[in-house]
Amino acid sequence: MKRKLNNEELITFCSQMALILKSGISSLEGIYIMEDGDVSGDGREILKEIREEIEMCGMLYPAMKKSGVFPEYALHMTEIGEQTGRLDETMEALAAYYQREEEIFEAVKSAVTYPVAMLGMMLVIIIVLFVKVMPVFEQVYLQLGQEMTGVARNILNIGNWMRQSAIILSVIAVIVLMIVCSAVFSEKFRNKLFEKISKIGFMKKLAWKRARTRFASGMAMSLKSGLDIDESLTLAEKLVDYEPLRKQIAVCREDMKNGESFPKALKESHIFGGMQERLMVIGYETGATDEVMEQSADLYQKELQDQIQKMIGILEPTLVGILCVIVGVILLSVMLPLAGIMAGIG
Repeated sequence: MKRKLNNEELITFCSQMALILKSGISSLEGIYIMEDGDVSGDGREILKEIREEIEMCGMLYPAMKKSGVFPEYALHMTEIGEQTGRLDETMEALAAYYQREEEIFEAVKSAVTYPVAMLGMMLVIIIVLFVKVMPVFEQVYLQLGQEMTGVARNILNIGNWMRQSAIILSVIAVIVLMIVCSAVFSEKFRNKLFEKISKIGFMKKLAWKRARTRFASGMAMSLKSGLDIDESLTLAEKLVDYEPLRKQIAVCREDMKNGESFPKALKESHIFGGMQERLMVIGYETGATDEVMEQSADLYQKELQDQIQKMIGILEPTLVGILCVIVGVILLSVMLPLAGIMAGIG
């Protein structure tokens, strides 16, 4: 089974195809041009397959579908773009959509990987204290004719056990690290993790902004490809993986079926905030709904990235503070009794 193209590869293909089509060059000639460009071996093979299929059927959509490397959404939008004669705009919209998806992907990756990296670093520091530093203090105690007691003794015992079980623990650590790395770099895992933690109070805002970015971006792309609002809503709903927003989109569609206008249905379903709702009314009345949706996607995406940066800004000193407390407790458990012994000797 062939590997699906990632977001960066989709952005490159769609943006190049959009530029080619806007220049008045056919999709077949465009594929020839892209083949002559700086592409990898796999990329060249995919382009060759697409070119050969276009030469047979004369259409881009069947060629992309037969290659087996494009996601269903990109294929569906390409088919619509060819049917409506707006393939250049569709490709441009797809490039913008996958660009936002990549930026959302990076933002969510930062939100997940940064705390994991910080916790990993904290764990390494604590292990070094247990395994390397505590035995040094034990020697000091023994030279003074004393033994560690209480918390210090427990920490030392843990450190001794870790040294004795070093091989087993190393194997377990490598396995866990491989699982964590593969999970963190798996979009499916990140989405599931994000879904779980989005139920936590302060994470709900991130989840809403991420979902609204996807919805607005999907709507903008669908409308630019020539679909009407109802069809665009149906497609955009499939892109959203946050259940609360999916329910609101369903309410919006139901209101429109009952005769409500799109701006009013959008307002009553509370998909967007106040300012975006007012802009949507203006965009709808002036025939610029796709542009307003694109602006909304950009706005929510910026807010999402800003909020993640703020969260990381708060998380970093918090984790550092926790590490300082843990290290302080460990050292005090050793130093206070040692200070008492030294004072007694003095």
